[in-house]
Formats: sequence, C-alpha cells, structure tokens
Amino acid sequence: MGQVAHKPDGTRTKHVPQRTCIACRRTDAKRGLIRLVRTPEGRIEVDTTGKRNGRGAYLCHDLACWDAAIKRRALERSLRAEPLTPENQHDLLAYRRGLTAAETHGANADTAEELPHDVRV
Repeated sequence: MGQVAHKPDGTRTKHVPQRTCIACRRTDAKRGLIRLVRTPEGRIEVDTTGKRNGRGAYLCHDLACWDAAIKRRALERSLRAEPLTPENQHDLLAYRRGLTAAETHGANADTAEELPHDVRV
C-alpha cells in the first residue's frame, strides 16, 4: 500500500493528477491542460470532458505549443495516429484560436490575469 500525505490537522490532502504537454514538456494539473483524443476513425479531436475513450495526449493553452505539436508531428506520434489530414489540422487550430479569442476577451484590461506557465495577457 502507498503512503498517504496528511495535513498537520490529520486530514488527507487531495491528489491532483499531473500531465505533460507533448509540445513544451511542461507538467501541469490535468485540468490545466487540453486533452486531445484519437477517435476510432483515426481523427484527432479535442476532448472537452477529459473522459472520452481512446488514447489521449495533452497540450498547453499556448498557441505556440499547438503549432509546434502539429509541425513536429508530436500529436501523431503520441496518439499513434496516421498523419493529420488538412481538414483535421484546420479543425484543431480553429478550436485553439477560439480559445485564444475567449481568453483575450475575458481578460480585464486593468489587471493581468495569470494564465498557465506565467503567460500574461
């Protein structure tokens, strides 16, 4: 049996699963990264729930990581998938650009919100 970490008051600390971005190799909480999954048809899609069946890989919210993962074929390698079709690449980048737009519109101009990996908006 494994050891369980306890707080000084005797309660257990909550386990936070860690995952690694396949592009920049930084680790973060599972919820802090975006999961991509290979479907049975061979397409690579974004898994917004984080619970879909299939082989999964994780990417940061950073657009540079998405570009690098597609350019270096890190997605195909980590998901053991066939090369991405142009439509599949377009769909993935369109999803990521949508997140970028939402992040910039959601950030307050007076204060800089902290994003993963200390990226300031």
